[in-house]
Order: sequence, then structure tokens, then C-alpha cells
Amino acid sequence: MSTTSRLQVKSTAANRFREFSKKNSSHPSETLALMLDFFETNNLSPFETLVPSKVSLEQLIKKRIDAVIAILKNIEKTQTKPGFLLLQLLMEERGINKPQFLEKKKITKDSSGKTPEQMTLEISRLNDEVLAARKDLEYLLSHVEVKESTFGADYLKLNIPRTEFEQFKIILKRKT
Repeated sequence: MSTTSRLQVKSTAANRFREFSKKNSSHPSETLALMLDFFETNNLSPFETLVPSKVSLEQLIKKRIDAVIAILKNIEKTQTKPGFLLLQLLMEERGINKPQFLEKKKITKDSSGKTPEQMTLEISRLNDEVLAARKDLEYLLSHVEVKESTFGADYLKLNIPRTEFEQFKIILKRKT
């Protein structure tokens, strides 16, 4: 059997320690041994304060992770998907699809009625049209604004004058 010894402790501290031991359903000597083990294994000192406690650090990390998730969702919602959908719609409306380009090139290569100079002129003309279309698209995309709706889904707003929009429509009709 182990021997017991007495410590000189103020009565208020001894009472608090006894209540703490009862609350944790353990013998006071076991409680004291566990407390000492805890301080030694975690390299803690009861004389130093823990500035950022583990709980507060955990809460801070959770808040930051939630903020990052919210930012990523917002980026996906406002930038990636609408931009991709707008590009897709504009390409479909203008009739610019990669397979069509390949088919046109195959058709022009198969037809022997054109000289190489005519082919290079047509290619440069098509490249100019693609560049013009790309500039128009970039201009439109730079003036698209995402509006968040409190009721229902968010929507896109094209921030250009109505006359300019009508001009775009007329130009598109002429090209098709």
C-alpha cells in the first residue's frame, strides 16, 4: 500500500480541489497526479497564461475556413459559371464551332478551284473576323455585371447603352 503525505494548502484551495475531484469522480490523489501529468506532457506551466487557447484557435481556424469556402463559392457563382455560359451562348449564336472550322478547312483543301494565294487571303480574312469577334466578346464580358437577387437566382446585367446593344444585334444579323 502506498503511503500518504500531507501538503500545506490554504483551506479555500483545498476545498476547491476536493470539489473538482468530486466533480470528476476521482480520488484527490489521482486527480492531482493527472493534473501534473497533463502539465508535463503538454509543456504547460500554471504560472504562464495561454494567450491563444486551443478553443479560440480552433474557432478562428473554422471561421477562416468558412470565409475561404464562401469566397470560393462566390467566385464559382459569379465568375466561372456565368462567364463560361456567356461564352458558350455567344459562340452558339454566332455559329462558331470548332468542328465547323475543321469542316470548312477540309472542304477548301479538297476543292482545287482556289489558288494558294486565295487560300491565304481567306485564312487571313477569317482570322480577322475571329479577332474582331473576340474583341467584341471581351468588350461585352467586361461590361457584364452580376446582380445578386434577394428572391430567386442571381442574374447578369449588360452595362452598355441600348443603342450600342442594338448596333451589336445589327452587326450580328449582317454577318449571318
